[in-house]
Amino acid sequence: MNAEFMREWTRLKSEHTHDRDPANNYGCFNVEACRNCNYVYNSRACISCHNSDSIIECVQCVDCRDCAFCVGLNGARFHILNKEYSEAEYYAKLAEYGIDWNVEAFDDFAM
Repeated sequence: MNAEFMREWTRLKSEHTHDRDPANNYGCFNVEACRNCNYVYNSRACISCHNSDSIIECVQCVDCRDCAFCVGLNGARFHILNKEYSEAEYYAKLAEYGIDWNVEAFDDFAM
């Protein structure tokens, strides 16, 4: 490979904004203590979850939103311990259990 090719390849790699972080997350934003996740947002302490938002302490959940302490769910919303709740019930249960669903933003642009 010629030098120009290698310079362009190096430039592209350095400008890529979704590189894996040290916890092996890819394309994740506003996550705390997550590992091996892809495209997870606003979440905390998740392992091997993908394409999910606002999940807390979940493992191997895919396409989920607003779930806490769940394992192996796909396309779920408003679940705690793999049990489905209405939106109002979900937030009431989180409060009852003393679970803080807010995730501290690591993003420098967060206000």
